[in-house]
Amino acid sequence: MITEINEPIKVGAVFTAGRVTVSWFTWKNRRIPVERVTFTWKTNEGAKDRHCFALSNGAEVFEVSFFPGDLRWYLDKIHLP
Repeated sequence: MITEINEPIKVGAVFTAGRVTVSWFTWKNRRIPVERVTFTWKTNEGAKDRHCFALSNGAEVFEVSFFPGDLRWYLDKIHLP
């Protein structure tokens, strides 16, 4: 089941040599650790670049987006088993 969320989140990430490594994110006062990044892609929303990540905590997959123009992160979707 896929649930649409589309809410801002806080993210712990490291930017190194043009790559982003996401370690955790916080949503609704819950800190969710990231075990692995399963997929990444880049899109545009009008003139805004959007970097997308599929992140797994071992049980669920979360789709998150990063907008580098305004340094904002969003939780887009949750994929439940």
